[in-house]
Amino acid sequence: MNITEIIENILRQQGWGLYDKQTPIQRLNLQGEAPLFKVNEVEYKYLKKEIENNTKEEEWKQPNSKSNSDGGQENTSQIG
Repeated sequence: MNITEIIENILRQQGWGLYDKQTPIQRLNLQGEAPLFKVNEVEYKYLKKEIENNTKEEEWKQPNSKSNSDGGQENTSQIG
C-alpha cells in the first residue's frame, strides 16, 4: 500500500473531505427560488496525482544511494 492509498483510506474512514480553499463555496442559482450553496469539494484523484507528482520529484532530487554520516560518500581510505 502506498502513501496515496493510506491517505485516501484515512480520509474515507473518518468521513473527511477536501475542499478548494480559494473558493470553498459555489452558489447555485435556481429560477424563482433562493439560491443553494455547494461546497467545492476536491476529488481524491487530484490529491493522489499531487502526492504522486511530489514524491516522484523528491525521488529525483535524492538519488537511490544510501547516505552515510560523511555526506553520502563511502570512505575507502585505509590506515597503515
